[in-house]
Amino acid sequence: MFVTESLNRIPELVEHGVLSEKLQKKLAQKFVNLEATLLRAKVLRELSKAKVDYIVQSAIQPEQSSLAYLFAPFILGNLNQSTIYHSQATAPVLNVLNRYYQAEKKLHLKMDDVLQALNIYLDLHNTDLDEVEFFYYALLTALCRADVSQIYLITHLKLDDQKIVAVEQFFKIKIHLIQTDQLDKIIDSSELNMRQLLFKRKDQDYIELCEKFSRLNAQLLSVSGRYSPTQAKQLVEDMFYAEHIYEKLSVYAEYMQTCIQNGVAGQQVTLFA
Repeated sequence: MFVTESLNRIPELVEHGVLSEKLQKKLAQKFVNLEATLLRAKVLRELSKAKVDYIVQSAIQPEQSSLAYLFAPFILGNLNQSTIYHSQATAPVLNVLNRYYQAEKKLHLKMDDVLQALNIYLDLHNTDLDEVEFFYYALLTALCRADVSQIYLITHLKLDDQKIVAVEQFFKIKIHLIQTDQLDKIIDSSELNMRQLLFKRKDQDYIELCEKFSRLNAQLLSVSGRYSPTQAKQLVEDMFYAEHIYEKLSVYAEYMQTCIQNGVAGQQVTLFA
């Protein structure tokens, strides 16, 4: 697909995966010249003062414990790390977020404006792509941003570790693979009691659920190299009990809902949080 030899390692990351014709057409619609955009971002990355974390998460299906990572951008936001979270708008994701704002509504917001205001942006893609197509679409989108310094790949897909290292070295970017287990189950997202999940008072079931969510998100924090595993687990557990995740989510939801109600498209929004 690419003229530059090093870029051709990207389509080889997923075992038996390819850049489908459908995906290539979608990328051509998004980027005038994808290869030039990737190479430009590579050059500018070292000069960028902004440092953004980019989370690519494969579609979260019902009852999967990987729902825990939906809270990762709010955890990172509390640690003053600008974060873009990119996943598909599956039922579990919408079951959680629609309690706070109309997450299924599409607005043509400028991502950088939201990042500047909140340090967080949730990019919820529709489900028109299969799991391999979405993985490549999200990864390529991340690599096209010069301000992205770390990428987290949260997926059950089997990836080639050596190819990841090659892509990492070529783009001068840190790429962390977090493998998920599709058989690791929790209660259905529609039945989640968000007050117990995100507030201090929890019964035994939610104590155990928060411990699981904290352990998974602590893995993300620790692989970043910013925190030890012990520090990361303590930080995340504290956020699930001290309402910090809820507060961050509420501010983000207020911002987005204001945009939705006003039909805002890239305009600046004033927060009253």
